[in-house]
Amino acid sequence: MSRVVINFPDVTHFSTELSVRIGDINQGNHLGHDRMITLVHEARIQFFRALGYDELDIDGVGTLVADLAISYQNEAFYGDCLRFDISVQDISRKSCQFIYRVVRLAVPSAVANIEGLKETEASKGDTNSSDIDGNPVKSDELIALAKTGVVFFDYVLRKSVAVPDGFITQLDKQSV
Repeated sequence: MSRVVINFPDVTHFSTELSVRIGDINQGNHLGHDRMITLVHEARIQFFRALGYDELDIDGVGTLVADLAISYQNEAFYGDCLRFDISVQDISRKSCQFIYRVVRLAVPSAVANIEGLKETEASKGDTNSSDIDGNPVKSDELIALAKTGVVFFDYVLRKSVAVPDGFITQLDKQSV
């Protein structure tokens, strides 16, 4: 089976943390693929807001997702805190690519103990632990890489438009 290959660039424009909620869990007792799409969308919205934008008003124009790909690397479970790193690449006249890296963050021992988790080797400095359902997890483990092709769109005229110059200027300020 051929797999989707997504590489995360050297530049990160934004990072945010999102928790896996019980409603995000599927019959396999892990984060469902449909919920990963929702979390990727939430991360993108938070990125736009950090730049002072709204998804439908980036210097007067909106955005739409033209394509989406996700490459899953590991499972995520209820209660996991995930970091979503975003890099914006391949800016063309009317579109760009948002690349996402999703990483499970370490669960501090104090939080683990508050939530009723057994003290594990992870709370003593090891990176291996278990989630609240006992699933084995590793801190700083890559969960997924994703990509969305984003087109800038005028919803009044119903057509794609140029990437706003202000958005590109904001990206330059956000490069880490």
